[in-house]
Amino acid sequence: MKIGIIGAGGIAKAHAKALSTVKGAELSGFFDVNSLASRKCAFEYGGTVFDQLQDLLNESTAVIVSSPNFCHKEHVLEAMSAGKYVLCEKPMAVSMEEAEEMKNKAAQTSYIPIMGFNYRHLTFVQRLKEMISNNELGDILSVNINFKKNSALRRKKYTWRDHSKSNKTSGALGDLGVHLIDLILYLFNSPFKLDSLKVKMMTVVKEKEQKQVYVDDHSEVYGQLENHVFVKMITSKCTKTDECGFSIEVNGQNGVFYYHSRQKNEFLLKTGLTEQMIAMPDTWLTDPENEFYGWADSFRAQLIRWMNGIEDRNFDSLATFEDGYKTQFYLSEFFNKGQQLSLSKQAN
Repeated sequence: MKIGIIGAGGIAKAHAKALSTVKGAELSGFFDVNSLASRKCAFEYGGTVFDQLQDLLNESTAVIVSSPNFCHKEHVLEAMSAGKYVLCEKPMAVSMEEAEEMKNKAAQTSYIPIMGFNYRHLTFVQRLKEMISNNELGDILSVNINFKKNSALRRKKYTWRDHSKSNKTSGALGDLGVHLIDLILYLFNSPFKLDSLKVKMMTVVKEKEQKQVYVDDHSEVYGQLENHVFVKMITSKCTKTDECGFSIEVNGQNGVFYYHSRQKNEFLLKTGLTEQMIAMPDTWLTDPENEFYGWADSFRAQLIRWMNGIEDRNFDSLATFEDGYKTQFYLSEFFNKGQQLSLSKQAN
């Protein structure tokens, strides 16, 4: 299956690396407005450098949209109009209006598009999903999920991620939190209780290269799902190095599941008086320095399931555009509530 990649940044490289290990997958090439970036990717991973998006579409059965957030709608709609299968990186779009247009277009095509929520395909997430589905932890009481990085402190160059053009979707909440929102919806199969939500957003690094940063680099969300599960969700890009990492703790009446990226390939399971560390399988791919165990493999697992879905016309194991739309909706709600809190504080 010939798969093209739109975009030539870090996530595009993660997809290309994963694609190179999958039997039956062929990288047709890259398209990016920055032709130098495309050439570098093609040199490292193979494939053709395309100067026009239509040329890449003509040479591909399916495409991965990993361009900047504000380009997703344009690239997805063009690919769908060309009759291509699409995997769109998160977030789906930069606004509810864009997301709705994409969702409506998806409903009109037989080439079912999917979302790139690769964290669903992490080994420990798949195991946790099984535990919850099988009621191994009992009734779920709460989830505490955190994703803390230091990229806002490390990266001194001003990029599109710092600009207002992506409508806040490239900040800590939009970039990292969108994964966590999807995981919460995926694991617990329940919508958020909107009137329970409290959201805090802040920008610690306010300038880069003497230009204003328009996105948050720290956010906190507190609330409850409609099924009464309490939620605490923290995302950050301005955390001290020794406090960085991904973690999730799920408390049930009969047990507790806990994973922190410091544990690398193990998660903790508590049931009654018993505690056990459970090891995860070895990975196929080496994870980048600033990512956690299994991150690279999650792209590979997602790609395999996507290709199988295209062959079998069954996408049940993947995130659809309906899922992307739901996540975009809650992201928008969180932004609004975070802004309301900020305005309230200014008024006082």
